[in-house]
Amino acid sequence: MAEPAYQHIQFDVAENGVATLTFNLPAMANAMDLLGVQETLDALRRCEQRDDVGAVVLTGAGEHAFSAGFNLKEIPFAQADASAIRAHFETLAMWWHQVLHKVIHLPKPVLAAVNGVAAGVGLGMTIAADMAVAVDSASFLCAWHTIGLANDAATSYTLVKIVGFRRAMELMLTNRTLDAEEALDWQIVNRIYPRGDFARNVAQIAADLAAGPTHLQAMAKARFHAGWRQSIEECTEFEIGNVMNSLADPYFRRALDQFLRKETRSDKVQVHLPPSRRHPT
Repeated sequence: MAEPAYQHIQFDVAENGVATLTFNLPAMANAMDLLGVQETLDALRRCEQRDDVGAVVLTGAGEHAFSAGFNLKEIPFAQADASAIRAHFETLAMWWHQVLHKVIHLPKPVLAAVNGVAAGVGLGMTIAADMAVAVDSASFLCAWHTIGLANDAATSYTLVKIVGFRRAMELMLTNRTLDAEEALDWQIVNRIYPRGDFARNVAQIAADLAAGPTHLQAMAKARFHAGWRQSIEECTEFEIGNVMNSLADPYFRRALDQFLRKETRSDKVQVHLPPSRRHPT
């Protein structure tokens, strides 16, 4: 199937079920304009609808930026009046929020492959993804306060969950930039890799994710996003519902039969994460 021809993103689906969505405005540090955001949402919707997609990779074109957020040069601030600026930000935010909602609710694993700077919405996309890996030269910053804007990109939902309250406030209030090692320590990313090993490791992780039981991955993802806001009673009610649904899927019988025949183990690793350079074992 031919993939759609987008102008500001690239979208490819490999035979192994990995869909790669690349922010493709390297001259703008992959800061997306309105068209790019709309194309991103369309590609994510296609990923959701296609049975041949098992996992999604988000990355940036070039070697310098994952995404620097949204394109500030899209609107001529010197000529625009306040109402035009307000209308622009409302429209752009509406589309970006739909993208972030889709990343969170997509019933397939999403891997952020951070190949450079992740600022503003780029940071938001990184922490909204289910897993994230970064090149060892990547950097991460909030950026909003620098340009006089309140924090956005779902960070009020995701950031505290990922790094904790104190670190979230530190990152936002100081506007400090985290290097890749700090982002790993803060759990913003799962692993960091040298540039020369980055593409190969991303491809391996994504292929393992795509080969996994997508329906079970989707259940875990939905539960983790909802469960932290629910009582234990409500959580367990949803969990038993998921268990019952998983029993009805043919995957359960195949997996159980393999286990009973001792063809697999309970501690089988389904997704191999090559160790970061600071984790040699």
